[in-house]
Formats: sequence, structure tokens, C-alpha cells
Amino acid sequence: MFSKKVAWALGLVVFGCGGEKPAAEPPTNDLSQTEVTAPPAASQVDSAAAGASAAAPAPAPVAIGDAVKKYVSESTAAWTAKDLKKAAALYTDDAVIAIAGAGGIEESKVADLEKQRGMYFGSFPDLEMTYTRVVAKAPYAVAEWVFTGTNKGDMMGQKATNKKVGFRGATVITFTPDGKVKRETNYFDMGTMMGQLGLGPKGQPVRAAEAKPTAATQFFLATDADSDAAGRSWLGLAEKGDAKAIAALAADDIVVSNQYMPTDTKGRKALEKELAEGGKAFTDQKNDIVMCVPAGGLVACEYQWTATWKGAFMGMKATGKTGTVHSLDVMSVKDGKISGAVAYGNAMEFAKTFGLMDEKPKDAGKEPAKKDAGKEPAKKDPGKK
Repeated sequence: MFSKKVAWALGLVVFGCGGEKPAAEPPTNDLSQTEVTAPPAASQVDSAAAGASAAAPAPAPVAIGDAVKKYVSESTAAWTAKDLKKAAALYTDDAVIAIAGAGGIEESKVADLEKQRGMYFGSFPDLEMTYTRVVAKAPYAVAEWVFTGTNKGDMMGQKATNKKVGFRGATVITFTPDGKVKRETNYFDMGTMMGQLGLGPKGQPVRAAEAKPTAATQFFLATDADSDAAGRSWLGLAEKGDAKAIAALAADDIVVSNQYMPTDTKGRKALEKELAEGGKAFTDQKNDIVMCVPAGGLVACEYQWTATWKGAFMGMKATGKTGTVHSLDVMSVKDGKISGAVAYGNAMEFAKTFGLMDEKPKDAGKEPAKKDAGKEPAKKDPGKK
């Protein structure tokens, strides 16, 4: 059974726990410069007409700004119309569509869209996907969104609750030079959605359902002046477990909004306290940054955190298990300090990875009641019928 403390545990440990691999060459905002693809094989021309072969022209390159705006516009329309063909048209034929699930990064293909989205279409007939903020530097983009709807249909074996949901998530997108999506990884907390439906563990606090945002989508496109240094430094320090050093990079009034936590962490002192507790419980942290995208005072970083749970944490005993949790943080940077951050992940992955879903039944380990083998069965009174 999923412990009601898991979401809190994940929030204190995962945010700010990152490191980095050697940095790759910085991407440009011209998609044609970020990836070189071989032209298609020459097609055979009718020998009667030409008697030779000709190569099909390569698709024209698309600027990252045009690519992300098209993605947001057409993806929104596809969700609203429940049009799977329109949704599939955004991707290459061999695109990978992934989600940070309980078992880690779970990958599927475009052909699986009908099954995946069909569940949501049936469960939330009035669903809306609203993109709020996009940060992009070719060939990557990170799109934040809010999913809203009313549960009018059965979902995952559960009867409709008629309750409203409104939860935040984010999508990491990798584009091809012609603006198609070749990989997409989605981050959101399933526990938050289930909690808003009243289907989570009894008594577990959960974020209140948000209303559909009304503001227009904000687009932040990278320039040569944008740097991911602040974000990488913030994540890199966490591997050393030095809460004070991490907090020193934070603004005094920082707000950290972990979407798998019921409330935000406000202020540098509160953040330092939380990070210190997590650093004591998970002392051998190993982190890998997958990629960072800086633009317009924002830095979005996707990363993997690996550690062994060695010490007591939020009233829970150490499980001794080693595991990896996948996360995405979108950080706001002002005057060289982290002034705010929104963190996305799936608390169920933390729970499964670190053994919090392996709780034994109350009677586990007890020997079954023994029968009175030494007693003779009661004799029937022959005088009674």
C-alpha cells in the first residue's frame, strides 16, 4: 500500500538533487544546425521517362520558435477535439512518447496514442489541456501545462466520482530539423490526480484542483546571452549534500512548488531545513543531468537522481534500498539567484523504487493458528438423536 508520507518524502529529497554529465555543445535556435539527417534514398524514376534516379528533397528547416508555437496550438486543438489523427501528425513515424511512471521512464509509440489518450477522453469528457509556459532552445523545449476536467467516466477500474481535477505537468520535447517531434517525455504526479478524485490514501493531503488558466501561453526562446549555469550549479551542489551551500544560491523569498507535494515551500530558511533532512537520510547521492534549457531568465533541467536510503526520514525507517527517480525542474533566475522553481515528478516512482509499496500485511510473519491436534474429536452421545 502506498504510504501517505511518500509525497512529502519525495518533495524534500528530489528537488535540488542533481549533478551533471560533461556538457554537450550548446544548441542553437536553428533546428537545422542541431541535427544532421541523411537525405532519403534516391527513388527510382520511370526508366521510360528519365532512365535515372533522383533524390527526394530534404524537408525545409524550421525555427524553434515556429516549432513550439505550432506544437502548442495543434496539441491544444487535438486535446480539445479529441482528435487522435491531429495529435499523431505532430510526431515522426518512429517517435517515442514517454511518461515518468511508477516503474521509471515508460516508453511507447505514436500507435499507442489511441489507447493512452482514449482513457482520459472517456474519463474526462470535458477535459482541457492548457499550456502555460514554454522555454525552448533548439532542439529542445519544455512545455508546462494544466490538465482540467470532470471525472464523468470510469477510470482504471474505478467508478466515476464526478469530481473535478486540475493538476500541473510538463513535457520535454525534442524536435527534428523540420519541426516534428521525435521524442516527448511527460512529467506529472498521478497521486495528485487520484487524490483530487478522492481515490488516494485516506487522510493524505493533496493539492487543491486548479481552475483552467485564462492567461495566454508564455514563450521564452533562448538567445546567445542565455546561460544554464545557475541551474546546473544549483543541481550540482545537491550531490554533496550541503544544504547551506545550496540555500546560499536561493533568493530570500524563494518559492519552491513541488507538484507532488500538497503545499509549496516558501523562503530560504524553510528550504534549507528540508534539504538538510533529506541530505542526512540519503548520503550517497549520484546525479545525472539529462539536459538543461535556458531562456529569458528561466532554466529547465531534466535529471535523474540515484541514492541509497540509509537514514531515518520524516518518521520513516531507512529501507536500505538503492534507486533512481526521474525529475524535471523549471527554475527562475534573478540576479544570479534561484528565485523560484516548479518541480515535476511522480511520487509513485519514489515509493516503488525505495520499497514503500512493499508494506507487509499486518499479520505477515505470524504463524498460522495451530489446530488442537492433540485433542480427540468430541464423542457423540449415543442416547441423543
